[in-house]
Amino acid sequence: MTGGREGIRLRRSKQREVILEELRKLKTHPRSDELYTLVRQRLPHVSLGTVYRNLDRLQGEGTAVEIYCGDFVRYDGNVSPHDHFMCRVCRRVWDFDARHGDSPGVPAESENQAGFQVESQYTMFLGLCPDCAAS
Repeated sequence: MTGGREGIRLRRSKQREVILEELRKLKTHPRSDELYTLVRQRLPHVSLGTVYRNLDRLQGEGTAVEIYCGDFVRYDGNVSPHDHFMCRVCRRVWDFDARHGDSPGVPAESENQAGFQVESQYTMFLGLCPDCAAS
């Protein structure tokens, strides 16, 4: 292992690998506590704090995405550009393909607008999922 910042960035822990593996298996966009419950099945002695720290690190290095859902955060192991849909009743989150409609995108001219540099974008659609709409 090399020293310095590069060595730290490349270092992988078994705990972080398991957390990322479990996150990537899921399509449910779990909260940290939900992911913690799943990770404990493989690593019974892992702490919730360890899961939080590793999720923060994974997000920082670009291998996980935080999805802000108002008063809570969900996580996604799919870092490719895609949109999400959140049901306003059950609060579940799904990947959402908005290509069929007028999806808001980042206009090319906004890249340098007022000094802002757009690095990424995701859109959160809000509404009713099929289950809640049927209720």
